[in-house]
Amino acid sequence: IHDQPGMSVRLKLVNLCVTFPVRTWCSQTDPPAELKILDPGYLGHLYINWTLPASLRNLNNCFVRFQLQYFDTSENRLKVVRTTEHSYSAYFNLEKDAHVRVETLISGPCVNGSDELRSMSSEAVLRAHSRGLHGSKIEDLTCVFYNGEYMDCIWTKKNTKPPHSHYHLYFWHQGMEQAQECPQYIELHRERTGCRLYWPLLLEFTEFNICVNGSAMGLPLQAAYFILQVQNQVKPAPVKALNLEPTMDGQFLLEWAPPEGRVPGHCLEFEVESVAGDTEGPKVLPTFPHTVNVLTLHFCIMLPYCTSVCLRVRGRVHHFCADRSFWSEWSQALCTPHGAGLPNLCVD
Repeated sequence: IHDQPGMSVRLKLVNLCVTFPVRTWCSQTDPPAELKILDPGYLGHLYINWTLPASLRNLNNCFVRFQLQYFDTSENRLKVVRTTEHSYSAYFNLEKDAHVRVETLISGPCVNGSDELRSMSSEAVLRAHSRGLHGSKIEDLTCVFYNGEYMDCIWTKKNTKPPHSHYHLYFWHQGMEQAQECPQYIELHRERTGCRLYWPLLLEFTEFNICVNGSAMGLPLQAAYFILQVQNQVKPAPVKALNLEPTMDGQFLLEWAPPEGRVPGHCLEFEVESVAGDTEGPKVLPTFPHTVNVLTLHFCIMLPYCTSVCLRVRGRVHHFCADRSFWSEWSQALCTPHGAGLPNLCVD
C-alpha cells in the first residue's frame, strides 16, 4: 500500500489464519457455522448440528474442538460439553425455549505458542411448544414400576381444567424408532387419569421421555413433558413368606424369601419393624442387604415380662442398583408367643 499525501491509511485484519509454505498461523478463530437444533419428534430429545467454519477447513497443523453449552433439564444445571464431533444430542424440556451455544477451540502448533484460541459463540434457539389452552396442562405425573413388571403413570389435573378434557400420553426411549401412544389407559369415572406400561415396552438406565397432552371442546390442551429413568421408579412386591421360630438357645429366628416379581434379589434391601406389646411404639431396625436367597436374623430375649413382640418387613431397591426407589408395602406382622416377647431386640 502506498501512502498519498494528506491521506491516512487504516488496516483491518480479515484473515484470521494465514497459510505459509510450511504451516498455518492463527491469531483468532471463527465460531462454528450452520448451527441448528433439530426436533425428530422424540418428546424433548433433540439433535444439535454444526459445521466447521470455512477459515479452518484447510488446517493441517491444528487441533480443533468445540465447546457446547446448554441447560440440562434433567440435572437442572448448565452443562458444558467439549467434543471433536459436529453434532450432539440431549434432552430438553419443550415447555421452555431450548438455547444452545457452541464455540470453536483450536490448539497446537498453529496458535504460535498460545495454549488455546477460543472463538465467539454461535447461538441457536428452538422456541417452546406453548400451543394450547392457557393453564390447561396437567400439574404433575407420578410413575411407579411395580415389581419390575409394569409401570403406572398417574397424572394430577388442575382444579380449573376445561370440561370434557380428553388426555393422551406418549413415550419414547432410545430403543424406539418413534414415539408411541399409551397402549392401556387407566380410567376413573370414564376419564383418563393415567397409563399402564408393561416391562417389554420399558428400557432401564436410559432417558424415558413422556408427554401428556389432550383436547377439550375441540381445542388442544397445553402439553406437559417429563423425563425419568425406569430403574428409579421401582416398588417391590410385599414380602409374603415370613417365618418366625424360637431356637434352642432362647432366641427367635426371623426369615423371609425374596418378594415376587422381576426385581433381582441382589438389588434389594430390607427394613424390619418391631412393636413390643403396648409399652412402646414401633421400632425400625437398620436396613439389611439381601445377599442370599433367604435372609436370617436372630432376636434376643431381653425382658421376658413383655407380653409379645410383633415383627414385619418391607423392601426396596438399594443404591447400588438405582439412585432411588419406593419402599414396598409392609408384610403381614408375625408375633412371638404370649409372654415370650421383648421390647429391646438385638441382631446377631
